[in-house]
Amino acid sequence: MEPDTEPRGTVTQREQSMVLNDVNMLYHIYATVPPIAQTLMMELQRKNHVEYLLRGLQQLGPSFCSLDANRPWICYWILHSMALLGEFVDADLEDRTIEFLSRCQDPNGGYGGGPGQMPHLATTYAAVNALISLGGEKSLPSINRSKVYTFLKCMKDPSGAFRMHDAGEIDVRACYTAISVASILNILDDELLQNVGNYILSCQTYEGGIAGEPGSEAHGGYTFCGLAAMILINEADRLDLAALIGWVVFRQGVEGGFQGRTNKLVDGCYSFWQ
Repeated sequence: MEPDTEPRGTVTQREQSMVLNDVNMLYHIYATVPPIAQTLMMELQRKNHVEYLLRGLQQLGPSFCSLDANRPWICYWILHSMALLGEFVDADLEDRTIEFLSRCQDPNGGYGGGPGQMPHLATTYAAVNALISLGGEKSLPSINRSKVYTFLKCMKDPSGAFRMHDAGEIDVRACYTAISVASILNILDDELLQNVGNYILSCQTYEGGIAGEPGSEAHGGYTFCGLAAMILINEADRLDLAALIGWVVFRQGVEGGFQGRTNKLVDGCYSFWQ
């Protein structure tokens, strides 16, 4: 048998090469079409996009059943997208959305992923922001601020951080969602603030980015959450911001996109987080 001379590389290197080839092909196609075609390729089809969003807010197909515990997130993503497009939902759909999110609100505070589900900081963040995106005399009073405060206090950990749900994980994501909700509802106080900054500071790694918990790897999503939380509590200057910026800058790949962690593939979502 002849020796195998085909360069193998690591799995990461092979996947990176595939991504580069795919992106280069798309760039080549874009560069070789006439300018008018380039304009059409880059144009956001606003009308079609709004129709798609409105359909999704009313009913989703069976393929979305795996997101049953994320329904407030779907409401938030759609309503926030509508707001970014300068569009609004009609009064009937607004009322139905408020009624649905009210059924996700736990009697003891916080919002679950759907009616009857346990309250969770992530879906509380999503539900509150969805209702604020709607605005108006009906949506804002539907948020039981005192019960939300009670829920946030229950999620507070002695370390200064927060749990995502009862007996759930403690991480930087929980800190951000809790602080963000408390800040936007004007219920943020010293008890909720206690030692949050110290916990987030302990999650900044030697690379400069922020990990989900102390001792873990720096990650784009957690870096966003950690920095945003520190800004909200006016403690961002405690972070090594120069190292953080350096880490973020070097997460941009040659394709133009961003990776979430060192030596990972670029991903569209990290163009937001990073």
